[in-house]
Amino acid sequence: MTFTCTANDCGHRSTHEFSKRSYERGIVLVQCPQCKNRHLIADHLGWFKESTEDGKLKTIEDLLKARGEKVVRGRLGPDGDIEIEGE
Repeated sequence: MTFTCTANDCGHRSTHEFSKRSYERGIVLVQCPQCKNRHLIADHLGWFKESTEDGKLKTIEDLLKARGEKVVRGRLGPDGDIEIEGE
């Protein structure tokens, strides 16, 4: 996943890897390498219900869609190129 840190106007863009299983069934936290702030990416175990709306939002995709922001999914292909889903 590639994202731009929004904590304290950090603005650092970084890429993080995690397993599909942890994203779809567990908890994923990533740390910004610049400001060291941690970001909740997925919470299927309900550990961080206070950080989501009524505990209904499970992933960063849910949160972004609820805010009306665009979400683009993709994966690394066998040659290392990014393959965007739906293209």
